[in-house]
Amino acid sequence: MRRVPLAAAALAVVLGIVIVTHTVATHGGRVEQTAKVRSVEIMGGPHYFADKDPQDAWMDKEILIGAWMEQPQSAADVKRDHDMGENVYWNLAGTPGRDVVNYNVVRAGGMHVIAPSSDSKTGSETAGFQGFDEADLVFGPGWGTYKSTGCVPSKAKCGFTAARFFYTGEPASSGKLPYKSAGKLINQGFGKGVLFWETPSQASTFLRYSDILSADAYWMIDDSLQSASQGGCVFYPHSQKICGSDGGKGLTLVQSRLAANYAYNVTRLAQLEKRNGAAKPIVVDVETGCPSYVGGIHGNCATPTKSVAAAWHALIAGARGIIWFQHNFSGRCVDDRTLLDGSNPHSAKYNCMQTPGVTLHDLVLALTAFDHRVQSLSPVLLSPTLVNYVSTRGDVSTLAKAYQGRCYVFAAAGRPGHVPKPKEKVSFQLAGDYSGKISEQGSRSTVHASHGHFTDTFQTANTVRVYEVPQGSPCATGA
Repeated sequence: MRRVPLAAAALAVVLGIVIVTHTVATHGGRVEQTAKVRSVEIMGGPHYFADKDPQDAWMDKEILIGAWMEQPQSAADVKRDHDMGENVYWNLAGTPGRDVVNYNVVRAGGMHVIAPSSDSKTGSETAGFQGFDEADLVFGPGWGTYKSTGCVPSKAKCGFTAARFFYTGEPASSGKLPYKSAGKLINQGFGKGVLFWETPSQASTFLRYSDILSADAYWMIDDSLQSASQGGCVFYPHSQKICGSDGGKGLTLVQSRLAANYAYNVTRLAQLEKRNGAAKPIVVDVETGCPSYVGGIHGNCATPTKSVAAAWHALIAGARGIIWFQHNFSGRCVDDRTLLDGSNPHSAKYNCMQTPGVTLHDLVLALTAFDHRVQSLSPVLLSPTLVNYVSTRGDVSTLAKAYQGRCYVFAAAGRPGHVPKPKEKVSFQLAGDYSGKISEQGSRSTVHASHGHFTDTFQTANTVRVYEVPQGSPCATGA
């Protein structure tokens, strides 16, 4: 059955998401705009978390960054995660023979957690609870009976029932929740069912049962995403060769492994949630190493550069958080504590070479730089989005923001399913007719704008720029 695809090659404005990927008009190489600039709130709005629980108001002020199922067992472990620039544990795992981490240690270390359970030590560190993961794939879309052992009968489809149970605790006949959900947000992640295979009605039903939205597709390491029924028809719905009503050849390996594809993990969820008449914060899972069981020592692996670029594309698409999927199930450094081992000089795996020339510690350094840079830009990223402020000519995805009198343009090479050219020269046109220097945030480089127009070169498919237009320049919001 052919699924309804997302037309990723157009300007997408979905509940505050802006991915400008087309030329409005050009004259002599200059990109010109005709649409009026307007300002829209971020997904979920600026007070989404505070409105659910005043204790979670901090989540409205920070981009949420942390590892999936981390295993901190001491104050030193928590400090290492905090020092990386993380602010939340997305679920927690236990080390064999030991319990899940003591919540007192998390709280004392200044970290928060979306916890798998509650106990006598649960307190202000717990921002919410982790429900079931990927009920769409495990149980299928349906309202069959769900028990703690699964669907009853086993061949029934009970995914909707399971997702509702872990969100509300109802029906009570399904079992007993490991947490007290009243008044706390619930996070449930979904998978390829929601992203690709289910009808919009089925997929959007799942999204009703999570306060934070996420659905994972690991584009850098999962080669099955090349298929027509996944990435092929999503990005090239009108191509007989690639899609062919789900019977095409699908994407090439290069197309499917693009960092730019992580934008789709955001825009698909935003469109589905719009069907529910709502907007919720979206976070995106990004793999950091070799999480594939296939291939042994030569398993598919991400690199730090690609992981960071993928995370930027997710944020540019409107995500409010990143989940680092930090497990290595294959490769040279099989590990369930990748980030902690890469942070601890006393770990035997600290200098384990995950990919050629890249140790676990090198990975941690790259993610730390990203985490801290993003946290410094949190006020900007969480400010209203400027729609129609920037247009481009070239293979690049952009996001525009206004904050404290300055305009910011976030730009990353490529678009979902579209491989950018090496060393591609991209033309930008800003609203407001500004002329003068524009700095590249995080570096000493500058570009020069003439009447709002400037160009820059994006060296690779993983190149990211953050432009800061100085205070006092025209930063129209259409208000």
